[in-house]
This record gives sequence, structure tokens and C-alpha cells, in this order.
Amino acid sequence: MPVKVGMVGAGSMGSNHLRVLSDFDAKRAQLVGIAEPVQAVREKAVNRFHVAAFEQYQQMIEETKPDLVVVAVPTNLHFEVANYALDTGHHVLVEKPIATTLEEAETLIQLAKRRSVHLAVGHVERFNPAVMALKQLLAQGDLGTIFSLHARRLGPFPPRIRDVGVTLDLATHDLDAMRYLTGEEVAHVYAETQQRVHQTHEDLLLGMVRFVNGALGVLDVNWLTPSKVRELTVTGERGMYLVNYLSQDLYFYENDYSPTSWDALRSITGVSEGTMTRLKVQKSEPLRLEYEDILTAIEQDSQPTVTGEDGLAVLRLAHQLLSAMHAGKVIQCMVPIR
Repeated sequence: MPVKVGMVGAGSMGSNHLRVLSDFDAKRAQLVGIAEPVQAVREKAVNRFHVAAFEQYQQMIEETKPDLVVVAVPTNLHFEVANYALDTGHHVLVEKPIATTLEEAETLIQLAKRRSVHLAVGHVERFNPAVMALKQLLAQGDLGTIFSLHARRLGPFPPRIRDVGVTLDLATHDLDAMRYLTGEEVAHVYAETQQRVHQTHEDLLLGMVRFVNGALGVLDVNWLTPSKVRELTVTGERGMYLVNYLSQDLYFYENDYSPTSWDALRSITGVSEGTMTRLKVQKSEPLRLEYEDILTAIEQDSQPTVTGEDGLAVLRLAHQLLSAMHAGKVIQCMVPIR
């Protein structure tokens, strides 16, 4: 039997979900309904995907009885919709961030446990093939000790996002990626922000996170750059990896410790530039892989890759970065006991 999927939200993000879902074999996943309060958006989705559409998500869930409810609404509505879907016994894939507040996130996690359903969070970069390939290389120790991770997530202002700033909307991607790649929790954070064009929230973040193992994470995130940049570098003992999230390219810049005939120059230059290698990555759409993951979790009753607990951990870090900015000081983080 296919997994029946109900979509809540058919706007910019929801339309991407609908496009990906429509490409699945009907024996694996079946889109049974869309809930979208804006009539023009709802009608556009119906005309394109030819599926039953509803103004209210409660009615869609009640009448179509989906196995999985996908929550692709503005962040300030994540909790309301996900809470209803979980409480009525449905698996949920909620777009990141999991919710607006930590209390909301914790409530969703506990509710999913009580109802014995899966709660997955859409940190889609976790399914970027370049990131997954880098994770494997780091786990093998190919880079040696990790010194730093530097994320650049820059682009123009999206007028559709009004309820959150760049920290919750964009930086959460890279916070999750950094936790995933290092396998470490964060010891403390610091941040500076600016609000230049957004009416109510910050649109520029420069943040610093120090992981328990000593690695440093740098977040350079804004809605003020005219061109779109999505990059992550990871620097360590043996060189530096560079991920281009958009093209899914992965490069390795090797440190060259070869001896030189001029010892004085060697003592001055230290690490020198070695071979640059573009590694082979089997490219695929991350959102498609994210759906493969949650469908498998439902079919096999296994944990999704990005759990509610992962979503909560990232949301906590985002709030701690904002607290550090407001306080003007380093914020010590609570490190979970493993």
C-alpha cells in the first residue's frame, strides 16, 4: 500500500514539495489532499496537481485520512498544524525550523511519542549528496582533526518571509549541517546581527559557535547580498573541503607539507598549497531524498534521519545566538549528556 500524503501549504515551499511528491511512483506515495487558505494559490495547485484541495487543514486531514502530513506553512504556524496532525495520529514532516519556541518543539516531540507516530524535520541540507559525501570522508578521518567550519548563506531579501529573521530561517540549515558533520554538541555561542531591510527581524547574522571538541563554526548569513551564495568550508589537519550546496560540488584543497630546499621560506610559510581535487558526487535532489527517508521510516517503523530532537537542538542554538546578540556576550550552552 502506498503512503498517503496530505500537504498543508501550497505556497513557495509547498509547491516544491508538491512537485517532488508528484514524481513518486503511485505505489510508493500518493498525494491525497492539499490544504491552502489562499484561494488563488489553492486553485493554482489544483490545476497543476489535480488533487482534492481544502481551505482548512483540519478538513483535509479528516476527509482524506493521510498517513503523513507535510507542514509547509509559515514558521509561526508550524506548531499549530503539526500539533493537530500529531494529536490525530498522523506522521508529520514539518519544514524547518521545527517551531518558533523551544516549548512548542518539546511539546511536539512528546506528543509524537505518546501517539507512536514519526516526527521528521525538514533540514534538507542533511540530504544534499555533497554534504553526505563529506560526512563519510570526515568519519573516515580523511581530514584529521577538524579546526573550523565556515558557512556562507547569502542572498537577496525574500518578501514572503515576514515572521522570522535569518537566524531561524537560514542559519538553522548550517547549524544542523555543522552538528551533523562534526558529530558534536556546542559549548558556547556568540553573535552580532543587523536589521537593514526587514521590517521586524534581523536580516544579517555573523555568528560563532564553539563545539565541545574545540572546532569553531562561523555563520555568515544574510538577506542583503544581490547574488545567492550557499557554501561551506571545513578546515582541518590535512587541508580544506569546500561544499557548494547549490551545485552539489565537493572539492578538497590539500595541505602540502613537502620539504623545500629553502628552509628559511619553509619556516615562514608553514602550510602551503597542495593539490586541489574535485571529488565525484552522485547528484540528486535533496528534497527527493528527504521524502525517501521519511517514507522508509514509515514503511519500516524506523527513525527518520532528522528527528524532532535534532530540530529542537538546532532551534535551541538559534535562540542562543539571538540571546548572545541581545546580551552582547558569549552564551554558554547546555550540552546534552551522551
